[in-house]
Amino acid sequence: MLIYLKPLSIFPELHSDTLFGAITYAISQLYPEKVDEMVKSFEDEPPFIISSTFPFIFKEDFENGKKIKFYPKIIFPQKSKDLEEKYHPKDFKEYKKVKFIEENLFFDLLKGKLSESDILRNYNQYTFIKGLLMRESYNIDVNFGENIIPNNSVNRITNETEGIFYTSGNEFKNMGLFFLVEFMDEDYKPIVKAAIKFLKDRGFGRDISTGKGQFDYFIDEEYSLNRHEGNYFVTLSRFIPNSDDLAHINEFASYEIDSKRGKSSSNEIRKQIRFFKEGSVFPDYKKYHGRNVSSGKVNPAIEYGFAFPLKCNLEEDK
Repeated sequence: MLIYLKPLSIFPELHSDTLFGAITYAISQLYPEKVDEMVKSFEDEPPFIISSTFPFIFKEDFENGKKIKFYPKIIFPQKSKDLEEKYHPKDFKEYKKVKFIEENLFFDLLKGKLSESDILRNYNQYTFIKGLLMRESYNIDVNFGENIIPNNSVNRITNETEGIFYTSGNEFKNMGLFFLVEFMDEDYKPIVKAAIKFLKDRGFGRDISTGKGQFDYFIDEEYSLNRHEGNYFVTLSRFIPNSDDLAHINEFASYEIDSKRGKSSSNEIRKQIRFFKEGSVFPDYKKYHGRNVSSGKVNPAIEYGFAFPLKCNLEEDK
């Protein structure tokens, strides 16, 4: 299932862990009798897995018009022959700034029909806008990026303005975000759909009282990922490995590591969680990769860490 989000205001960054937290909260409000069962089920076999959000471009009609989707830049291992090859310095510098790759390019890279060297050798044939790499220049005025907004702090007793604080988020023009959900247990499909409807009415993030995090959405239940076989996989989500996952990482895996340290509504600082970033590449050896991690003592929380895998072929050349 593919879900398109059209931000209607300043919008937070939504990785897979943030999405899972929001969906879990919505389910706890709509189906309080089901949420504990759902969380526990992830300890054995996840009833569903979700990706992070990625950008898409649309023109005029959000629901029925053409949408150009972008996936994360794949973190390919650098081979020695690639390091010896010369590229135009300006092209190479700009390519390093690419964050997302147009869908058809992404799957050509995934299947081995195209390489990063191919792109760099013919870089003038591609279009780069706002971190997005695409094969052609679409006649759509697009823009997105972080915006910082000042807000007044009001003393509730004196009703006087005492100072200014700032909130930040992303703004979008002719762009939106999409994410993927794959269900292993079809019983959860209507539950997750209801959670998205609840979040539309509520908004994403902590600043919903000031109108931030509002969105419209459209669900494409017919969308099917262009999957194929392969000896490795690319994750479309933040991935927290378990001991088996770590044991299977070899010299040909390629990844970036990041970390987060959350804070609860009561200002409890939760433990630091490390994860592999979207676009990282690993050997494929089982059906599910990753785990959820408990975080927080005063206000317990679950940090989502299952990989959303897309298989790829990787030549194990030294």
